[in-house]
Amino acid sequence: MWMAVYGAAATSVVWWAIWPAPAWLSIWCLVTLALGLLIAMLLVRVRRLTRGLQRPTFNRRLARNIGLVIVAYTLAEGLAAGGLHAGRHDAWIFPVAVMIAGAHFFVFARVLATWQYYLTGILDCLAAVIPVVSLNPSSAVGTLPSWVFYPLLGGGAALFITAAPMACESAVILRHLSSTPPARPHQPL
Repeated sequence: MWMAVYGAAATSVVWWAIWPAPAWLSIWCLVTLALGLLIAMLLVRVRRLTRGLQRPTFNRRLARNIGLVIVAYTLAEGLAAGGLHAGRHDAWIFPVAVMIAGAHFFVFARVLATWQYYLTGILDCLAAVIPVVSLNPSSAVGTLPSWVFYPLLGGGAALFITAAPMACESAVILRHLSSTPPARPHQPL
């Protein structure tokens, strides 16, 4: 769900950078609505299937690893932005931030054993690199610099693209779980 929400937020740049753009806005609305509804339905099914079941215990090791990734990501973003600003390379701040975000998804893919995060990482890095190598840093889309607009739009699209296979995989798992009869505790004779 969070990927769809962040994807919607990042891609909402089309609302105020390319105005009026009814085709892009319509696509944005449809994708956001479709993913939101699909994920909401999946969450309702998960809740129904797990009602009354014992919840898994808290995994401290996993929580620590997630925390370490988030701290490293935050430090990398802050140091990169500070260093670029100090060196008067402000145009590079946003593309580098998106590349760092892409890199952190590679680490999350490993920590969480979630192959879809590799896809997000690749797409985030491409969304940052392609504008830098193909556009002038002073070019703009509407009122936004192109080096901000395209990485933001591409990073948001990466989240949407990743949310879709995650939702499909969840639907398959839920379909399997709902067709499997609940396990009964072993009763001694």
